[in-house]
Amino acid sequence: MSETLQNQVASAKFIEEAKEHLHETCLEKAPIKTVPDREVEEETSFQKNPIEMIPDGKVEEETCPQKDPIETIPDGKVEEESCPQKDSIETIPDGEIEEETNNEALKDETESTQDLEQDIEEKNEDEWQDILGSGVILKKILKQGEQPDLRPNRSNKCIINYSCRLEDTDEEDFAEKFENYELTLGEGDVIQGLDVALTLMAKGERCLLKIGSRLAFGERGLLPQIPSNATVMCDVELLDFLPEDYTETLTVQQRQQIGNRKRERGNWWYQRGENTLAIQCYRRALDYLDEVESEHEKPSDSELQKLLEDRLKVLNNMASAQIKMELYDQALISLETVLRCQPNNVKALFRKSKVHSAKNELPQALRLLEKARVLEPDDTSIAKEIANVTGMINKQKNSEREYARRMFGTTAGSQTEIKFAKKKKKEVRSMKNTVRVWATLGATVVIGLAGVIAYKFKYP
Repeated sequence: MSETLQNQVASAKFIEEAKEHLHETCLEKAPIKTVPDREVEEETSFQKNPIEMIPDGKVEEETCPQKDPIETIPDGKVEEESCPQKDSIETIPDGEIEEETNNEALKDETESTQDLEQDIEEKNEDEWQDILGSGVILKKILKQGEQPDLRPNRSNKCIINYSCRLEDTDEEDFAEKFENYELTLGEGDVIQGLDVALTLMAKGERCLLKIGSRLAFGERGLLPQIPSNATVMCDVELLDFLPEDYTETLTVQQRQQIGNRKRERGNWWYQRGENTLAIQCYRRALDYLDEVESEHEKPSDSELQKLLEDRLKVLNNMASAQIKMELYDQALISLETVLRCQPNNVKALFRKSKVHSAKNELPQALRLLEKARVLEPDDTSIAKEIANVTGMINKQKNSEREYARRMFGTTAGSQTEIKFAKKKKKEVRSMKNTVRVWATLGATVVIGLAGVIAYKFKYP
């Protein structure tokens, strides 16, 4: 029972007692004499003065020492004096007492939960979080995001502020630093560790990342600031993220700009030996550089020609990465596409010759190299490759001669000698056949003559 309800019960008891002792004195009661006609004569405690009789049943009473007179209150109404150090008691309707108590308890519980969540957030901000559970990527939140549950997905376009430096170096010694940098998640636009961490960030969040070399700059590093196999520190703020741009909604200039940026990023990965990521960037570049009709305007012939030239550059570079990964059939498709549009593209001719060489199709490779040397006579790489292919062809011829020697049992030193030896053996076989025929004929003639002579001797 609440304190308010207890006060109400005490007040009711006090009113009942006031009614019962309305005519009692404060210290002690004086004797009351019976007076005719219902008059009451009463003496006080300290003075024996009689109380005057009041008609109509009313009693006039002298006040007690240090007490105020008690007033008569009509039936059903009680006027209560306020208790010392207590406020007046206000009557509360039934049911509101319990509801008020529950609301206060709920409010206290909510405030306690909010305080706990705030303590947890402050604790998380001060601690490093292991994102992958392997220690390769550690994250410390510097500023909480606007909506922690709303995070970017793969292929979303993100806008970030980003800086990268070597671990345990001056905070201003940046290896990379970008502001309002646009990237697409999952397409190799940034180092792999940052690509993974962005998918776990909320809009407006800022954090510090500690990324191991395997998901940063690897064995090659980023000289001179980042050496080989080094851990890096990245300060990242996710400003915003948006859905992926569809090529049909972009202008030709926008498509060309994005496509060339993807191609340059693919070249960066190719130079670092990351051919898989390079091919991924090249394929995305082709999506933007394709001859897709735009919703904004119809491209002119010159704009389409520029798109085609940029697209052929991407195909040529992608073929080089495919050759590195020994994807010869795919590389051949890319190069044939280039040569259909540009038959005298020296890079495409050279790379196609390398594909044929890898597939042991040396005569085709040599023909392509000879054509490339005509177009670029001073190119040393072409001359070197021609020498290499020629050496491989000669090696094959020597292998064939050795095979012929073992097969025919001759020490012929050239293809001509091999042919002569074959011809000579054929002639010997033919001569033997001729001798055999003449011997047969001779034997037949001799037998015939012997039979004639024997007949003449027998029958002269």
